[in-house]
Amino acid sequence: MTMLETEDRSGWPVIDVDVLISGAGPAGASLGCFLASYGIKGMMISHTSSTTEIPRANYVNMAAFECLRDIGLEYDARKAAHSVSEYMTFQRICKSMAGEEISRAYTFGNDPRRRGDYAEASPCEAASLPQSRLEPILVRFATQGGFQNRFNTKLLGFTQDEKSGRVESVIEDLTTKQKILVRSKYLCGADGAGSRIVRELQLPLRDLPGGGLSINLLVEADMSHLMKTSPGLLHILTRPDKPQPYFGLLGIARSVKPWTEWAIVLIAHPATTKITASEAELMSRAKELIGDDNIELKLKSMAIWKTNECYAEQYSKGNVHCLGDAVHRHPPHNGLGSNTCIQDAFNLAWKMAYVLKGYADPSLLSTYNEERQPIGRYIVGRANDTARLHLTLYKTLGLLDPDIERKSQVHAQFEEDSPEGDERRTAFRKAIRDLEEERQGLGGEMNQWYKSPAVFQDDEIEEPPTLPTEHERTLHHIESTYPGSRIPHAWLGVPTKQVGPRPAMVSTRDLSGHGRFTILTGIGGKSIWASAADRASVETGVEIKVYAIGWGQDYEDTFFSWFDKRGVAEKGAVFVRPDRTVAWRCKTPPTDELACGDKLTLVLKRVLGFKAGLANGDHVGSPISGFVNGSVNGDQPK
Repeated sequence: MTMLETEDRSGWPVIDVDVLISGAGPAGASLGCFLASYGIKGMMISHTSSTTEIPRANYVNMAAFECLRDIGLEYDARKAAHSVSEYMTFQRICKSMAGEEISRAYTFGNDPRRRGDYAEASPCEAASLPQSRLEPILVRFATQGGFQNRFNTKLLGFTQDEKSGRVESVIEDLTTKQKILVRSKYLCGADGAGSRIVRELQLPLRDLPGGGLSINLLVEADMSHLMKTSPGLLHILTRPDKPQPYFGLLGIARSVKPWTEWAIVLIAHPATTKITASEAELMSRAKELIGDDNIELKLKSMAIWKTNECYAEQYSKGNVHCLGDAVHRHPPHNGLGSNTCIQDAFNLAWKMAYVLKGYADPSLLSTYNEERQPIGRYIVGRANDTARLHLTLYKTLGLLDPDIERKSQVHAQFEEDSPEGDERRTAFRKAIRDLEEERQGLGGEMNQWYKSPAVFQDDEIEEPPTLPTEHERTLHHIESTYPGSRIPHAWLGVPTKQVGPRPAMVSTRDLSGHGRFTILTGIGGKSIWASAADRASVETGVEIKVYAIGWGQDYEDTFFSWFDKRGVAEKGAVFVRPDRTVAWRCKTPPTDELACGDKLTLVLKRVLGFKAGLANGDHVGSPISGFVNGSVNGDQPK
């Protein structure tokens, strides 16, 4: 027994909650938001004294914004954000912020050749929204929705009662040193890369040898005059004419508050295991990388971090579920980190809420692990593969060579009319083009596909659609109503006979979600599926909304986009889970209306984890199988 288990608890306050969340960052706070939207009450704790002051994650992609949109938080988040098109147009490589530019490339749908792909993929736009501004929005929503939040509070340990299923956690108020016993139905570990909960659960980790060290310098520096023609997400700064200190071979500048607050990331030599440089040395290097002595730098904070390549092979044990950086740790390349944290929470929340409300069998929660673990494994590999591509780029630029003269010779080759010059330019162009998967990786952001008992795929006779190569799957979004897919986005018209401006258009993704199941059908299908939905709802208590799309229906397919994407006949149905994942589709409904209701009820019970709805040979808690970015289970990190 541990010391905590033998300690006298007679004088400790006791708090009973449905859900205790350890961690109030993007994963924990967003989970609190999503659970609160279902009316679930609980508690969040964080050992920190407030939300983070460090920008950390900066890019919020469309998939994450859709989760916030679902609970009405998109507007608040956008007020604190800056648009991708205006402030994150390019990724640049230059000798300094004020100096010679070596290359620039479009990012995140700003490329004219890709703009339509991004617009077609989602009703939301990506944005620059630093974590330091996102976290307060999430915490406020969660607390206003009924989740208590305690900063300066640390989780000391927990035990699970096998008979009752409850989790007993000991937390400590770091200000008063008061220990408190919290009894909850579920404990959620969103406690970051050093997760105590993952460690105590002994969840198996695939921890590959990590990369090097980097230093984040958060500085105030007015560079507005430099950004008038070069608004960029990332500016890779080389300074080949200067000695390269071990703690900063090169730098990457990222705007936090356009264009007066910046994160200057100093990339240390790969062999560096410890950084002992003084603040003066760090700021001197930052000033060199900016390259304009007239720009005043003021240091606000600094942090040293290590590149990780680590993911958990299992996310849950008993009634304890882990999410976010606790189970997937990687460098910031591709901007997948906090976005995946939010989507972990979105997947877990509806399942936990449905179980707590008695709508679903507790076995439904095992599908959280089955569906999200392959995603975490994929993004860890994707981000680290991109880091390796960056290393290739740096080698091509000669940045790993400490000799200034040799570096100058490398840069001179870019202008040489010689075989060596041609070879250098060819290698550089290839290195830049290989990084297209980071700058325009729409598929890597959006191509999740779930395979679990919470998705009914028995009626499918073909494999889900995909693209032939990993490169194409990373660049391009695969839209489909194949069960397990994200419901495709299509703008729909709102029918009206009134004279005047037309009502605002609505996305198919707006019709689904919002805590309920949804059926989308076409002309002639509404009465069939409404009757089936009523029957299934009576048997399960679960709300199912039914919408018909087409001329004269609830919504009109103005662009014929839904017709192209729906994958079912006019009277068929696309059945969507509360997390806007296709649970099942019926390409052509049974002619017998009673049979239609029987089938929908069977499907719903299966999705909710009730064994009566399982087909022969199926079982809850099957081995993890998923399809990430067009590959079964995602690609293993290389």
